Formats: sequence, structure tokens, C-alpha cells
Amino acid sequence: MRSVFADHGALRPPGGLGLLMAAPTILTQGTPEQIARLVPPILSGQVGWCQLFSEPGAGSDLAGLTTRARRDGDRWVINGQKVWSSQALEADYGMLLARTDPDAPKHAGISWFAFPLDQPGVTIRPLREMTGEAVFNEVFIDDAVCDDADLIGGQGNGWAVTQTTLHFERTGIGAGGAHSGFPVPGPKGGMLGRRAGDAALDPVPGSNLVVSVAEVIELAQSTGRVTDPLVRQQLARLVTHANTGQWNALRGKAEAARGGGQAVANIGKLAQTRIMKLAAELAVDMLGPGGMVAAPDGADDGRYAGAFVFSPASSIYGGTDEIQRNIVAERTLGLPREQQPDKGIPYSEALRNLAAPPRF
Repeated sequence: MRSVFADHGALRPPGGLGLLMAAPTILTQGTPEQIARLVPPILSGQVGWCQLFSEPGAGSDLAGLTTRARRDGDRWVINGQKVWSSQALEADYGMLLARTDPDAPKHAGISWFAFPLDQPGVTIRPLREMTGEAVFNEVFIDDAVCDDADLIGGQGNGWAVTQTTLHFERTGIGAGGAHSGFPVPGPKGGMLGRRAGDAALDPVPGSNLVVSVAEVIELAQSTGRVTDPLVRQQLARLVTHANTGQWNALRGKAEAARGGGQAVANIGKLAQTRIMKLAAELAVDMLGPGGMVAAPDGADDGRYAGAFVFSPASSIYGGTDEIQRNIVAERTLGLPREQQPDKGIPYSEALRNLAAPPRF
């Protein structure tokens, strides 16, 4: 879809994590009032969203999060820390997971909030990556508040809501629909109030971090490497991954309509990892030494070097490759699940057990 807009010089619709994850989650799990209030501003690009899931001590084991929300009348008081939050600096709302019942088992005591970021008690600090960019951030939450009306899916049902969010995230990424390539929504994105014709000429946000399949094919032709049998073999592999990723996304959409398709999303996420890595690797290989030189002396001002350095992140964001394979193995292939020694016990007790000194 992005290439069609580019071919005609048209402004792409607003994107971001709100469109990719927040809106579909709220449409699936929210009340009619929440849908009417929260979804239209996402679709119109009036607000931007980020994802406040991962924590310093809760990455792959997301349900081990310790950010806590305490009920205070018709609002919740929230304290904790989040990390690896994409586009948090540009966002107005966050998809926030917080523990609302520490005495429930860890998966049962979590709630999902539509959390406003522009308030006292929220501090966002960028995390500078080796590309020089700061796509990710850490977010500190100290006695910040969220209305009870913005609790999505009901108290203690956050893990089920989270599975919905992750499904849309992984399906979208697997179909090539990550948040790069579309205008940044919200007042902090700098797009609101501009003429569409002027904004359409701007560089596509995030495009410097991703090499498209079509771009790799054009590079092969322009560099004369298209006749190289090894390059052709890699191009065939890349196109195969891209096409099967699109077909897998359509399959996931059809299965989701029938109430399934969870594992399809995980397979799609794994496929997108391969596509991003192979596309960047193939591009710098065809460009030679200039492809690995950073801006301003490298090919296309060092864009390909930056995309190559950024590409390993695709194995981590949206859930690591290892987690995706575990989910496919357990939920689709029926292999034995990993042991969960804290299953069924209050999470506050599990934390005390983890903090206790080892016994010999």
C-alpha cells in the first residue's frame, strides 16, 4: 500500500502504533463508549500512541511486570517503569499494562489502560541506539493517574486484552505493516495543520531504518548485480519470504475471523525478521564498501548502513524470535510447555520467593 501512495505522490494516511495496535484492541475489547471516544482520533491522526508493556525486569516474561495501579475513587494512581517504548516521545497515549491485584496469580492481576502521557509524574527519556537514532525510550511513572473509564477490558482481564494487542502487532509486522513508513500522528508529529501536498513531499518517517524488497531489486538492477547467480539466489529467497509473509497475513486475517489464527501471527513476525535482515544485508553487499559507510559519506547518505545496523532489532521488538518459536511450538505443535513454578500462586508471594536468598 505504501508504494501505491509513493507512486502517485500522495500523502499516506496517519499510522503509528495507535493504528497498528491500540485501535484494533479497543474495537475488540472496549465498550461502545470507549470505542466512540478513543478510536476516531486514532484514525484521523489527531493523537499518537505508544506501547507501555516491557519493563527492566519483565521483557520476555511480560506477565512478571511490577508497575502497579491503585484504585482511588474513579481513577487509578500508577507507579512503575517501562522500557523499549517505541515512539513514546511523540505519543499522547500509551497502551499501559499495570498490576491491579498483587495477590492474584501473575497473569490474573494485570489490567490494560489507555494511559495519558502528558501529565505530571510521567518522565520519558530517549534510548540512543547504535544507529544514532532514538526510536525507543524508557518511561518513568510516579503517582500518575488514569481514569477508570480508560480501563480497557475490565479489571484483572489485562492479560487477555494483551493477547489481542500482541496478535494485531505481530500480524501487522508480519505483513510489513510496522509503524515506519507512515506520517507520525498527533500534535507532536508535526503533521497536523499542514497542507497535504506539502506534507506528501516530506521524507517518509522511519524509511531510513528499513530497506524494502522493491528497493533491493532496483539496487540489483542499477548496480549490475542482477546477473550475479548468488545475488539472484538471495533475491529469490527475499521475494519468497515477502510473498509468503503477505499470504500468511491474509491467512491470519481469515482465521481470526473464525476465532483463531494466533500462531499465524507469530509465524508472520518470524518471517518479517528474516525479510528485514536479508534485505539490509543484501543491499549493503551489492553496494560494496560504500554501503557500510555511515552518513554523510556512505551510499544514500549512509541510509543502508543505518538500516543494516538497525535490522537485528527486528529479532527483539514485538516479542523475541525465541518467544515466537516457543508459542508456535506449544500452542500449535502441542509440544510440552515450559515449567511455570509460580503458576497459580499470588504474585506477591512469587516475588517474595524470588527475593529470598538461595538455600543450599
